[in-house]
Amino acid sequence: MGANPANRRFLEAMDFILPILLAVFFIHLLVFARLGLKRREFYYLALVVTFTLLCASILLRMFAPELALGSWNLAWVLRVGAWLSALVSISWTLSRILRRRRERQPGD
Repeated sequence: MGANPANRRFLEAMDFILPILLAVFFIHLLVFARLGLKRREFYYLALVVTFTLLCASILLRMFAPELALGSWNLAWVLRVGAWLSALVSISWTLSRILRRRRERQPGD
C-alpha cells in the first residue's frame, strides 16, 4: 500500500516551501535584531523572539521532525511560542500607536 498521492504532493510542496520560509524568517530576524540594537528599544525583543522561534521551528521540521517535548511535537511547541510572542509584539505596537496619538492631541 503506497502513500496517498495528495499527501505526497503536500510533502513535496513543503520540502520546497520550508527553505523559503526559513530564509524569509531569518532575514526578518536579522533586520529586527539590528534595529533593536541600533535603536536600543525593548520593543524589538518580542519580534526577535518571534522570528527566532519560527526559524527554530522550521529547522526542526526540516532536520529533526521526530523530536518531541513529552507527547507534543517540538516544532509545534515552538510555533505556539512564536504565536504568543507575536501577540506580545502586536500588543506593544498597538500601545505605542495609542500612546503617540494621545501625545499628539492638543490641550487635554
